[in-house]
Amino acid sequence: MKKFFIIDGNAYIHRAYHALPVLVTTDNQQIHAVYGFVKLLFKIKNNFKPDYIVVCFDYPSKNFRHEIFKDYKVNRKSLDEALISQMPIVREAVEALNIAKIEFKGYEADDLIATLTEQNKRNNLQTIIVTGDKDIFQLVEEANVLIWNDSKNVMYNAQKVKEKYGVFPKQLLDVFALMGDSIDNVPGIKGIGEKTAVKLIKKFETLENVLENSGYIRGNIGKLLQNGREEVLLSKKLIELNKRVPMEYHLENFINNNFNESKLRLFFEKYEFKSLLVKYL
Repeated sequence: MKKFFIIDGNAYIHRAYHALPVLVTTDNQQIHAVYGFVKLLFKIKNNFKPDYIVVCFDYPSKNFRHEIFKDYKVNRKSLDEALISQMPIVREAVEALNIAKIEFKGYEADDLIATLTEQNKRNNLQTIIVTGDKDIFQLVEEANVLIWNDSKNVMYNAQKVKEKYGVFPKQLLDVFALMGDSIDNVPGIKGIGEKTAVKLIKKFETLENVLENSGYIRGNIGKLLQNGREEVLLSKKLIELNKRVPMEYHLENFINNNFNESKLRLFFEKYEFKSLLVKYL
């Protein structure tokens, strides 16, 4: 089965920015997040030799979830200017490495990843998603949809997801809906954390079954479920990934091509990546 790698661009530019020591060019442009991201792309290309590869980015504006819930992500802190300034350079890096990239107005990278994954299944391709974002784990299947966490060097299939969370991937949406997400301002049900959410889904299998049986659940949890029905159903809508983004899918556009040496050299020289220049060119 041919391998199709999808990289969650926003997740990894954030991780590299916060994980790596600051690197600055002679004209005072921070580039350490770009440096980490480029190294990740080379690692994937060289170690896994994918047949197809693409980087997905969030579109830098509000998306359809804000139409469902106007306060979606309202509590998020503004990004550091030093990180924002590296975003366009990351896109330059992807182009310099001759890798396809996608962003689509009104949708997040997660939705693009979900849509590509569905298309790949129809084309009998194995999808390996490179991300640290927990919401993506709901897409994992035993063999043909995997998640690779490069920092831990763990390849997650359905069984490994169950070991991590206590439920199978298809049940994670319901667990996350019950828990909510304070970072994205997804309400969930206040008072229900991960352990309780997992326990409820393991017992009743689905969120709908949990709510249907909430009158029989004793104590405070039963009351929270009965009072939080609207919030948890809203949360499920916000966390569920859209697998039908109306973007074009032409498999030949995602072929893992060799990079153009002269183009990549110019990029490395422009941003003073001397070590990468020596290592890869």
